[in-house]
Amino acid sequence: MPKLSTRLADFLWKLWYPFLTRLSTQSAVVFLNYGYAGDPSTETPPTLQAQDEPDRPCIQLYHRVATAIDLRGLDLLEVSCGHGGGASYVSRYLAPKSMRAIDRNARAIALCNRRHHVAGLTFSVGNALALDFPDASFDAVLNVEASHCYPDVPRFLAEVRRVLRPGGHFLYADFRDLPQPRAALADHLQSSGMEIISCEEITPNVLRGMDLNTEKYLALIRKLVPKPLQKPARDFAGVKGSTIYKALESGQTVYLCYHLRKRP
Repeated sequence: MPKLSTRLADFLWKLWYPFLTRLSTQSAVVFLNYGYAGDPSTETPPTLQAQDEPDRPCIQLYHRVATAIDLRGLDLLEVSCGHGGGASYVSRYLAPKSMRAIDRNARAIALCNRRHHVAGLTFSVGNALALDFPDASFDAVLNVEASHCYPDVPRFLAEVRRVLRPGGHFLYADFRDLPQPRAALADHLQSSGMEIISCEEITPNVLRGMDLNTEKYLALIRKLVPKPLQKPARDFAGVKGSTIYKALESGQTVYLCYHLRKRP
């Protein structure tokens, strides 16, 4: 029965994301994450160009995860890039030598190729559980708020380790319910063959990001989404008062940021 449940969830995600991309075709929805807002007493927010300011909360989540290391001059892969806003930001601001960004949603990749034109950045359709790259292809792999959709996280982690060069880095963030799903993720990461450099719970920061995004996302949902689907859309978007917002707020769900390294 658990396997059937996992397959059903995977099937529903496969339907939902292309539907969301179709709705977003005529709008500027290039990020699909909950956002992040740092503690101003301890964190300096990234300086953004005016064109990027409307997406600041979502950009700040990418910034928080991707700046665990200096990406300058590195070959980087993002797995599950969504609508490509994060890959565009990382390529333009953090200066990797090259960046490949993949997603299994072919509609999203078509959208990325129309919207994001950055030197060194390429988009293609790809499967997180069967990465279509040779062994030891990348210095770093980035994965933001996506693995909760994967039916086989250990297989994904094995693929990440395979495509990383010795000493390469896995920059990773996602949420999990407590206690068992969180414990299972910890076990998967411990057993991945990669060294855990750091793990931090960033739930309060993500909640602040959700607060900042709420007004914008509600307006987009009212504009783009048919009324019968607006409730699940609000839950997906993580607006204030949504199911996921309440779960994070109550402590039932935690949001985690990891840095792992493939041993040399």
